[in-house]
Amino acid sequence: MGTPTKSDMNIVFNESMTMPNITFCMSRPQAMSHFKLNASEPTEQWDMIIQDNLMNMTDHDSFLKQPWDYRMVFEAYDVVATLNSVERETTPHGAARAILRYQSNPRFGLKRKMILMWLNVIQDRGVTFAEFTQKTGQETLRRSMQRFQRTTYNEDLVIRTRVHISWISTVQFCYQPMFDQDNFPSIEDQGNFFTMMLSHNAQNLPDHVECMTVDVHGRPSQLSRFIEGKGRARDGFNDELCLSMHHDVTVEVRALYTMLPNNDEGTACKNVEEGQDTEFDCRSRCRMEMIRDICNCTPPTLSYLVDKEVFEKYPLCNYTMCAPDVQNGTFSDEECANTCLKDCRQIRYDLKLDQKGKSVRPDLTLVNINWGSFEYLTLEQSYVYTTASFIAALGGSIGMWLGLSILSLIQGVSYLWEYTTDAVKERLKKDEVHPRQRKASIISQLGDRKLSENPFGNEMAANPFENPFGSNETIDKAGNGIPMKEKEMTKINLD
Repeated sequence: MGTPTKSDMNIVFNESMTMPNITFCMSRPQAMSHFKLNASEPTEQWDMIIQDNLMNMTDHDSFLKQPWDYRMVFEAYDVVATLNSVERETTPHGAARAILRYQSNPRFGLKRKMILMWLNVIQDRGVTFAEFTQKTGQETLRRSMQRFQRTTYNEDLVIRTRVHISWISTVQFCYQPMFDQDNFPSIEDQGNFFTMMLSHNAQNLPDHVECMTVDVHGRPSQLSRFIEGKGRARDGFNDELCLSMHHDVTVEVRALYTMLPNNDEGTACKNVEEGQDTEFDCRSRCRMEMIRDICNCTPPTLSYLVDKEVFEKYPLCNYTMCAPDVQNGTFSDEECANTCLKDCRQIRYDLKLDQKGKSVRPDLTLVNINWGSFEYLTLEQSYVYTTASFIAALGGSIGMWLGLSILSLIQGVSYLWEYTTDAVKERLKKDEVHPRQRKASIISQLGDRKLSENPFGNEMAANPFENPFGSNETIDKAGNGIPMKEKEMTKINLD
């Protein structure tokens, strides 16, 4: 039987709310709509232009700070998207099949060569793959981003909003607003708190383009279901932010659940402390370790999970020498993933979408995110008995059934302690023998035995003042300082 628990339900009326972790996602065609490729451009000319640009970016800072030519952006996007789709955007066994297909299929020969070239480029410049991903995403997004701003009703407050790229794949492109500690104020008023405006080139888009999505849980992509656990609630999510429209999204916290850490089926969770892996990162780490065991290298898109020292033993994978046996082998990260628990603190959001009609320009999409009510429900689980409540309950039960109180118990224990210590002291006192009594006992045991008696029966010990060299002369100095009568008595006794 486990420790009994209880759940307390309350309604909270807040004066402010914390900015949620928002993720926006768009399809790849929309993200790349501003890149108009010249199909007639020779491949040699394309490669030469890229190499000329790289010649001007020979170190870490210049590579990340200088603007990129659209050809570099297009290739870099393809590198990250391909590796992400192979490593993460599929099941564990599907990842092994994708690695084998990428390594052995002749159709991917040019792509393997391109990916190997870019991996060497970032390695020579000391750029991590995570930095390479952020630069690629920002170069892609800056061509379409018109406004991306945290807003307040305080006109004097300007909040710096940056962009964090959370996902690049062959299907989706996702990003999040990012703030530092000095630019993260609470939401003090109901109404608009974030605005995003994007442009797109309709001429480069297909006839049907998927609508954008917004997720206030901060999940890195809509396709995170491949890594997260099954059966999760999909609250706080909307996938109807279509192009060329004006959208108003209202956010409210429906409930805040706080559970106790446990490993029980269906409710297993843990408290995620700062600096620890979230459930998503934990499952991503399991996928990384599975691929590392297969190929003896570190998957590039998951390399942000390890320190630089690890790359000495497990360099970044290029998958040119990795050929998993998918016919006879079974590849899974389930055993590791079962140890990845969700956070015991769960927030449930309500999202309401209100489409205001067409945008003022057909190439613009406007999204305003507003906060609704500051009132929400809390459900907190706690143990029935803490140390204090257990003592209180014990004292109450004793008082009810025995007519005692905690004070009476303390007095009883104190009385027993004093009684026991007094009894022990009395016993020790009886067994103790005084030094004078011990001396008298020793003397009485000697009886009439003379103190001057020689126990060895040797004449040499009869007179200790006799000359040991055989002289008849008596040492009179032995009695110096003693009155004459006492000296004679002493000699008589000694003789």
